[in-house]
Amino acid sequence: MTGVQTVGGVTAGVEPIIVVLGPFCGGTSAVAKVLQDLGVFMGAGFDWAYREPHETWEDSRLSRLCGRAFSVPGGQLQMDADSLKAELRSWADDHRSIAGRAGCRPGVKHPLLCVAVDFIRDACGPVVPVVVDRPFEKVVASLNRLEWWSDEQERAESTAHLIGARDNALRGIATVRVDFEELRAAPAVVIRRLANDLQLNATDAQIETAVQGIMQAADVRDADPFGIDLLLAKAERNPDDVWPVAILAHIYFDTGDFANARKWYARQVELGGYDEDVFVAMWRVAQAMANLGAPWPEVQDAFLRAWAFRPCRAEPLHQIAVHYRVEQQYQLGYLFAQRAAAIPLPGEDISVDRDVYAWRALDEQAVCASWIGKHAEAFGLCRRLLASPELPEGRRQGVAGNRDVSVPAMLEAASSYPDAVVGGLVGSARDGEVTVSVVAGSDREVTEQTLNSFLHCCTDLSRVGRFVVVGAGLSAQDRAWLQQRYGFVEFADAGVGEGAGVPLGLVRKQVGSRWWLHLGQGWRFFAPEDYLGRLIGVLEAEPRVFQVGVNYGDAVKLTHSCAAEKLVRRAPGAGRYVLADAVASGPAMFDTARLDKAGGLKDTDSDPIAQLRQRSATAGLSTATLDEVLCITAI
Repeated sequence: MTGVQTVGGVTAGVEPIIVVLGPFCGGTSAVAKVLQDLGVFMGAGFDWAYREPHETWEDSRLSRLCGRAFSVPGGQLQMDADSLKAELRSWADDHRSIAGRAGCRPGVKHPLLCVAVDFIRDACGPVVPVVVDRPFEKVVASLNRLEWWSDEQERAESTAHLIGARDNALRGIATVRVDFEELRAAPAVVIRRLANDLQLNATDAQIETAVQGIMQAADVRDADPFGIDLLLAKAERNPDDVWPVAILAHIYFDTGDFANARKWYARQVELGGYDEDVFVAMWRVAQAMANLGAPWPEVQDAFLRAWAFRPCRAEPLHQIAVHYRVEQQYQLGYLFAQRAAAIPLPGEDISVDRDVYAWRALDEQAVCASWIGKHAEAFGLCRRLLASPELPEGRRQGVAGNRDVSVPAMLEAASSYPDAVVGGLVGSARDGEVTVSVVAGSDREVTEQTLNSFLHCCTDLSRVGRFVVVGAGLSAQDRAWLQQRYGFVEFADAGVGEGAGVPLGLVRKQVGSRWWLHLGQGWRFFAPEDYLGRLIGVLEAEPRVFQVGVNYGDAVKLTHSCAAEKLVRRAPGAGRYVLADAVASGPAMFDTARLDKAGGLKDTDSDPIAQLRQRSATAGLSTATLDEVLCITAI
């Protein structure tokens, strides 16, 4: 071919691939069908657009690759770039070869190719981009009519992303353009122009066929909206053809006709095919049986047979776990959920419920673990879920509530004297960069609870250089007892009674390090965490922050909540945290250099927190907190 500009360079003897580019419902299927009618080889087999009266004209092999490489509808890359290029190169070589043997020009279409233009250019050799234009609002209206994806916002965002990625990648590059609405209004004119632009040697008969195949806006199915009669006829003519069988099963399942779905999915299993497709059919058989109310032992057996066929898939085990959790058989639910949660997301499969691998299986495991008394495990799983950006916001507070169910057990576990930890601290030299301070009142047991729980829960104690306990009403006898019990602690006397409170400025005078973690008085920790690393990580990431509170919202008790994902920031070592608009009065870490820049803490401050807030605001400094409630007050 000569005269048509290509992307990706020209390689001797290599035919450029015509690549049709546009978003979902953007008119690319119509343009791809036109090209097919004009003699362009668009693929050896195509997926069926069961909600629209035509095939997708998307090559089945490339469609599977796109489904593995990019998320739908977001179009985000989820595959190693080099692997994607290698598979695209292999597909392009085979596609050109088949087209060449048929004496045709090669072409291809898939909406996700909009975000793959650079990969195509690098991997597939020369291509001719055919850009399909359609008004944005009409694309979204079509998606709304078909009820694709969750809501109109997601449909609009996906469309904008695909169009934007395509246009950015093609900026400054010559393209062939087709207006979809013009194609509908004047098909003969547009099709002849397209054939001319691509230098296709199309006959008048081919052009007439292409013109007659253009669907108008009013062309919709009424009596048979999903083409079931057509598919049934195809299945009857060729009973060994798996394609119409699979589409029929999918349509019946999607429309809630589970009896027919079970029948046709069972037939698909008999016919065989790709392992993933057979697995999905087996899984759907089990789901259809469950929806039809089949006896549970039979349903479970169907789920297990699906999993045994493809043990890299977690969905069947997850659904069994859900059943047992609903039936309050938590031990069985835990076993199946634990096994499901251990299975990683399969990289080669397309039809995957990603939520099962990202959070649903873990969520089931956490709930069942709590019910059978595995509180430490349940607590840790809930916190792992809350740290994930993939946990939906609508589920986040529910998981936070489940986490807090296990807090009483975690408090009890952290209340005992940590003999081994204390022995390690007493017997080793410490050159850590953090000073930890505690205020001890007249109730010795309260101070013990703070020390014990912090020593149990702080998993990076090696970063502590000094532990300072400031007495406020602490008797000499109790001080001596604590000194003997916690030999690594330094004691200082505030010179005030407990009722008068300890001025924070007096505690500050005991600190010479840059990082100062003040635990205050009467707090009990219950969450194992790298507290020092996370708090320092926030301060290092935020140069205008001088204090980081341990508790989200500076809470003093459980709130059954955590910070919403839209509010959080993340930084290396810090995890999730939020900027705050108030100085924390609970456990918090200070950057003492910035604290001093903010005016410091004065012994004479009547309300040190309020006055520090005023001085820090004047200095242009602010505060932050971690994203959860990790300790509560015992007073």
